[in-house]
Amino acid sequence: MVESTVMPVAKLSARHPLATGVLVVGINDGCKELYKYIGCNKVYSATGLFGFATDSYDSYGKLLKIAPVKHITKEMLSFTLQKFTGDILQKPPLYSALRMEGRRLYDYARKGIALPKSIEPRAVKVHSLSLLDFTTSHDYKPPTTTDTMLLEAIKTSESSDTMNKNNQSNERINEDSITENSLLNNPIFKIHVECGKGTYIRSLIHDIGIELNSAAHVVELVRLQQGDLQLHRDTVELDECSDLNTIFNAMEKIKLKHDCVSQPQCNK
Repeated sequence: MVESTVMPVAKLSARHPLATGVLVVGINDGCKELYKYIGCNKVYSATGLFGFATDSYDSYGKLLKIAPVKHITKEMLSFTLQKFTGDILQKPPLYSALRMEGRRLYDYARKGIALPKSIEPRAVKVHSLSLLDFTTSHDYKPPTTTDTMLLEAIKTSESSDTMNKNNQSNERINEDSITENSLLNNPIFKIHVECGKGTYIRSLIHDIGIELNSAAHVVELVRLQQGDLQLHRDTVELDECSDLNTIFNAMEKIKLKHDCVSQPQCNK
């Protein structure tokens, strides 16, 4: 008989397809303990791509806006991050599991149903926020779109920039290669976030882009810790869960951990 416990699984997200990292799973009566981890502090590593806004605030969403990026510097970004540390107001993304009048927000979005009211900002707490990287050397691609007006705006803007750099050269411009290649040079930024319950990292990345008079969306998101459970140290990889011995060993490890600590580091 399987004992009751919680077990952290790595490389899986319960609510978002882009996210990886720690996911706490309840087994038998251990499900009753999951509430302790809902209110826990969490730690994330997140990467954002500047210059593009999407409706889901991540690379899975529909491209909504293209914004300038050339003015953004590492110093500007580091200074901006300070504004998002501490107690802040944050508007949750439309593609989220929050309910509005009995229906999930993502359900409105996926079915194209208008919201009965606007999404209100919520108070959240970001305990620490640090910049890990800011670079144009990466393999992330911009969101795709079939919006002809957006595509034309990209080509017009980039063609103009290229012509200016070539001093009004008469050389023929390959618009398709300009759009494909130059957009890959948009900078990415990687941040380390320690936050309280209810904080949306996608909203954080999105808002940082707006604060810098640009746009940004999440291209990578990893939950490094949830409560007292850390990635790798306490987790089991998803592809290992087919082995019952691995599951039993993980359960015993967490059970011993909780015998020593009465409850996880929640709301501290």
